[in-house]
Amino acid sequence: MANRPLIAGETIATAGRTIGEGDIALFAGLAGDFTPIHMDAAFAETTPFGERIAHGPLTMSAAIGLLTQTGLLGERVIALVNLNWDFSGPVRIGDTIRAKVTVQEIRPTSKEGRNLVTFLLDVANQHGESVQTGHMRVVVKTD
Repeated sequence: MANRPLIAGETIATAGRTIGEGDIALFAGLAGDFTPIHMDAAFAETTPFGERIAHGPLTMSAAIGLLTQTGLLGERVIALVNLNWDFSGPVRIGDTIRAKVTVQEIRPTSKEGRNLVTFLLDVANQHGESVQTGHMRVVVKTD
């Protein structure tokens, strides 16, 4: 996918992605996180959520993946610098998440041909409820 221009202040919406049981099982195996609230349906029924929920970092990773599909990153990315993330609600099996992504800041680095870009992501479920928000800073090649 070709790079879209990066414009400070621009906000775009990502496509949606439904989080399924397979996503949770794959993430648990990859991360080694088999916490009962994610993996044990009987246990999860006893929690305030009443059912299994996705790992917070799974949802964060999926939202960043949705961002990559917008063309805002692409081949220009050099490095991830920082993530600062808040988890405000559960993502249940079958929930569809989308992210509203704002290019908050673009500033040159000390190295020629590079910018530091800060993105704000607001991740919401299919009901429009915000479940996560975060800032992501990446170093990119200048256009």
